Amino acid sequence: MYEVVTITKNISPDKVEVVCNSSACEGCKGSTFCNTKGKKFEVWNENKLLLDEGQEVEIFLKPSRTIAGTLITLIAPLLLFPIGYFLAVAAGLGEGPSFLIALGGIALGFVGVWIYFKKQKNHYLPVVASALSQESED
Repeated sequence: MYEVVTITKNISPDKVEVVCNSSACEGCKGSTFCNTKGKKFEVWNENKLLLDEGQEVEIFLKPSRTIAGTLITLIAPLLLFPIGYFLAVAAGLGEGPSFLIALGGIALGFVGVWIYFKKQKNHYLPVVASALSQESED
């Protein structure tokens, strides 16, 4: 999926902070479910293009990475809930403590997901596809 965004800050040579234009949101098919409307987020400048603050760029986010990121975020904690519960029941604990251990499994799942995404860094970030000319801003 390609979108036009505006650079708000150069974080490093290979990472910039951007914000979606409201006009870009109007034509986007995912605008109903989007959580980046008006919010700043990081984009990977994989090709280390020379970019300036206020410049518009086109970003690309692979749909498969978006889906994979969502599934990883949701499935890992949900899988650990029943595993934690059944392990606690098998250990002879009652229903209350088993439920609390199952909730701990969810928390452990979210911590694991957080660590996974920290290590993956740029893999799930949108990528700067191209810098739009300064003339298009006028």
